[in-house]
Amino acid sequence: MSQVKVLSIVGTGRSGTTVLAAILGQATGFFNAGELHWVWGRSLSEQRPCGCGLPPARCPIWSQVIETALGVTPAQQVDRSGDRMTGEIGLWERELMARRNRLRLLRSASGGRSQWSALAGLRGVTADLYSSLVDVTGARVVIDSSKRPEDAAVLAGMGTFDHYVLHVVRDPRAVVFAWSRSKSSTDGSIVMRPIRPSKVVLAWMEANISAELLHRRVPSDRWLFIRYEDFVARPRDTVAEIVTFMREDAPTPFVSADTVVLEPNHSLLGNLDRFRTGPVEIALDDQWLRRLPRGRQLAVRAATMPLLLRYGYAGSATAR
Repeated sequence: MSQVKVLSIVGTGRSGTTVLAAILGQATGFFNAGELHWVWGRSLSEQRPCGCGLPPARCPIWSQVIETALGVTPAQQVDRSGDRMTGEIGLWERELMARRNRLRLLRSASGGRSQWSALAGLRGVTADLYSSLVDVTGARVVIDSSKRPEDAAVLAGMGTFDHYVLHVVRDPRAVVFAWSRSKSSTDGSIVMRPIRPSKVVLAWMEANISAELLHRRVPSDRWLFIRYEDFVARPRDTVAEIVTFMREDAPTPFVSADTVVLEPNHSLLGNLDRFRTGPVEIALDDQWLRRLPRGRQLAVRAATMPLLLRYGYAGSATAR
C-alpha cells in the first residue's frame, strides 16, 4: 500500500474542482473517487447516485468496495439500520470535524501515533476503504475531492499512502455568485439549493485558512496551489502540471488546448457536473462581474481582503 498515491483536493465548492477531478480521473492509472468523506454518511445512507448514475449499492465499483472494506453486502447497504456507518464511524467523523477540534486535527497531519481514539479509528477504516478501492479498481493514484482540509489532514497523518495535496482557490465573489443560483440534474431529481452570501464567505475563509494551516504540516514537494482562473485559462497545461507534480506520466483526455471528452465516472457526490460526459469546453465563468450587485461585490471583498491579497485577487475585478 505504501506505493499508492492519494491526491486530496482542498478548497471550496463551485471552484472548478469537480471537472478538474473528472479530467484527472481519466488519466491512465488514476481513479476519481469524488468526495469520499460522504461515504460515511449521506452517500450511503441516502444512496445518492455516483457519477455512473447508479446508487452505491448497485454501482459495480462502490458495492464491491464497501463490501470488502466494511463487510456490508449490497443488500445491507440499502437497509443500513444499526450498521457501523451510522454508528461509531459516524460518531468519529462528527467529533473530528467539529469546529472546536479543527486545529487539533490539522496539527495531526504531521503524523505519528495518536491517543485520540476517534482519529485512530477513522484512520483505520480510511486505510481499509482506500485499500479496497485500489484492489477493486487497480488504480495507482486515487483522487479525493472532498475539499475539506480536515479530511486531507486525516490522510496526511496516516503515513500509509504517498499523499499529495492540491489547493484550489477561486475568487470569493465568483463563488458567492455561483452559490446564489440553484443547480439541478438533467432529470430534475437532484437539486443543489442556493446558499446565502454570508455563509459562503465564512465557508470560503474557513476552508482557505485551514488549508494554509495544513500547508505548514505537509512537505513542500507534496503541495500544489492553483487558482481556478489560471486553470480555465490554460486547462491542458494546468492538468499536465498536476500530473507531473504527482510524479506521473500519463495522457489526459484533452482533444484540444481547452476541450476534453469526459467518460462516465464513479465519483461519490459533489457537484452535479460529475454527471457530465462527452465533449466539454473549459472556459472562464465570469458572470459575477456583470450580475453580482456592486454592493455585494464590495462587501465580499472587504470580508475576505487578507486572503484576496495573498491569492492575487485584490483588484476590483478578477485577476486576468
